[in-house]
This record gives sequence, C-alpha cells and structure tokens, in this order.
Amino acid sequence: MRLTETLRALASLAPLARLAPRPEARPEGISAVVRVRGEEEWVEPCLRSLEGFADEVLVLDNGAAPATRAALERLARELGPRVVLEASPGLDLFALSNLGLARARHRWIVRWDADFVAHTSGPGDIGALRRHLLALDPRRYWLVYVAAAEVAGDLAHQFPDRRVRMDGQVHTGSARARYVRVERAPRVAALAAPDRVLRDGRTLRIALESLSVPRYYRILHWRTPAYLHVHVKSGVHLLRRHFWLEWLGQGDFARYPTLDAYAAAQVRERWGAASLEAAAPAFVARWCEGLAPFDPAVSGPYPDLLGPHLARPRYRVAYRDGRIVGRSEGD
Repeated sequence: MRLTETLRALASLAPLARLAPRPEARPEGISAVVRVRGEEEWVEPCLRSLEGFADEVLVLDNGAAPATRAALERLARELGPRVVLEASPGLDLFALSNLGLARARHRWIVRWDADFVAHTSGPGDIGALRRHLLALDPRRYWLVYVAAAEVAGDLAHQFPDRRVRMDGQVHTGSARARYVRVERAPRVAALAAPDRVLRDGRTLRIALESLSVPRYYRILHWRTPAYLHVHVKSGVHLLRRHFWLEWLGQGDFARYPTLDAYAAAQVRERWGAASLEAAAPAFVARWCEGLAPFDPAVSGPYPDLLGPHLARPRYRVAYRDGRIVGRSEGD
C-alpha cells in the first residue's frame, strides 16, 4: 500500500471518532450518473446493464442526437422510474459532472459513461460489486476504484496497454466530493497507444476532470473487471475524441467555443482536410494500427448484453497480409 493510501486509511477512521463529519443521511443504494451527448450508439446495452446494480440512473442530456434522445425516452419507459432523464444543455464537462453529483440521491454514486456495459453474470457480475459496496460501513467514507476491460476499433480488438483499466470510481455521496479541472502536459511518448497517434510535438497540453474528495475517504480497489468500456465508435466520433482533451487544455474557448470548431480547424491546418468526415478514414486507419485481438484470458468474457452486437458487428478491423490496414464501418 502506498503512503498516501496508508494515511488515507488512518484518516478514514476519523468519522468513527467524531473527528470528521459522518456521511450525510441518504437512501441506501447506488446512483449511476450517465452523461450523454451527440450519438451514443451503446446507450441501450449500457442502461440495461445497470438494471440489477443501480437504484437510480440519472441520465444528463447534454445535447443528445435525435436518435439517441428517442432511445433514451424509450428506455426510460421500459426500465421504469429508476431511470431519470434531465435536460442539461450548455454545461461544460465539469459543471455537468458536478450537476450529476448534486442530483444523485443515494449513498453511493458512480459516474457511468454511455459506452460502459456491465457484466450481468459470471465472475465479473456487477451484482457482486453492489453487494460489496452495500456491506461497507455506512459511518465511513469510501472511494472504490473499479477495474474495467476495454475493446477498441471493433468488438474483437483492443489496445495491448488498455486491456484492463482501473479508472472506474464509486464513492460515498457527499457535498464535499467534487469534480475539478486538472491540467497536465505529459510527454506524447508516455501516453497510451491510442492517444499517441498523429500528435504534434513532444508534449501534449491537456485538461482532465478528477474527482476530489477529502482525505478521510478510504481508498479500495475492485480488481475483477465489472464492465467493458466499448471504445467502438464511428470514425468522426473517434476523431472528435482524439481532439477532446487537447481542446479542453488549449483554453481558447473564445476562438474555439465548441469541440467541433477546434477539431475542424486542426484537421484543416495539420492535415489539409476539408472536414472531419474527410479526415476520419485516414485517421482511423492509423489509429487502428496499434490494435491486437481481444484476449479473454486477460480481459474476461464479453458482457451478455453485447451478444446481439457480436453476432452482427457494425465495425470490422480490416487486415491485408496479416497487418491491420483500416476498418470497415456499416450502417
């Protein structure tokens, strides 16, 4: 255990001794906060996979595309009152995430992206995580990091350095927990494989959101992957994601008020492309070069709810002479 975690473990006893405030009274259970924007093609298996895990699913609509909004409204009717839709236009990333914290009602809060699909059976069944969380002492504060597997490009591939990630978080709800902006300038060579593709310069100025909690939160780790991050999107979506953290980090929102404005300027200035749509195929081909076949020995099985998508995949990584050369993209 690292020193910071050891100190946190000791500090986490403070609420028991009344040296820090105890957690506020909240209904027992789990609130999942799902932020949606644009096209979210995995939102249906995402929300369905939470059915046996979350007591409340708060969906923050930050500008969903019409098809995504229609799917959300249908799912809310089918899944019942535990799914709450809230229009949240015009909010930036940090305000949106903090709105989710303010609206969440239950003892536990998890930020659940619209491309997360939980395991609903087997060794990674997210129900086991639920039972673990609800058994923890409610008089103390907890921050639990949750393992997730990841696929990218298509459902049959992943980046070797991202087969399993440990950045999922569930925490005890509190007004003292907030998402904050963190600025960094990592070396491009130190970035994960998908983030190194077609970067200019030796460093990359980025901005991230980070959950800030008091020192009396005890940190735990749930190491069995409980969900799959489905980083399988359209070419234009992947290109937007390429510029996302960069846009947040550049800070010139007067010149580039939206991600699309920034991304369109970058593909024109760097690559001579007339639009995101024109730039996407070449970008995706380069991006996919670092992929490797999905390894269930490391990442575990696929979630049950992805069965229909595995049977009829929309995206397929393309090979020529044993090398990845691009990707096909269906309707």
